[in-house]
Amino acid sequence: MKNKGFTLIELLVVIAIITILAGMVVSGAQQARKRGTITKTKAQMASLETALSMYETDMGLYPGQNNKTLVEALTKDPGDPDWSGPYMQIKKDELNESGEYMDAWGNAFVYTNPGKNNISFYDLCSKGPNATGEGEDKDDIKNW
Repeated sequence: MKNKGFTLIELLVVIAIITILAGMVVSGAQQARKRGTITKTKAQMASLETALSMYETDMGLYPGQNNKTLVEALTKDPGDPDWSGPYMQIKKDELNESGEYMDAWGNAFVYTNPGKNNISFYDLCSKGPNATGEGEDKDDIKNW
């Protein structure tokens, strides 16, 4: 009479194949998440640039020098008759405790007016996933 069932070698081969396939799926998911985070940050920057353009058209200049000033200028009425905002809707969970607009990694965008790289207007960048640099790192996302 022949025994029915799988041998230890057959079970180990199946487990190894499943492990390899699971590793490929997890790696693909991590890459997709990384691309999604980059895409979201680029979309946030495009929205900011559009809002800044509308603000500049109405007010004749770009807002303040830093991220917090930028958020206030785009969302809060200063009482100026030329202001036609709000120019952008920003959710509370997109702001850090200091009131700065954050990228998809949870880092505050770097906004500088006047810009060092864009002399005639502002610099805008995300520090990227490593949260360092102000446009100098290769993972930074910037408007210049």
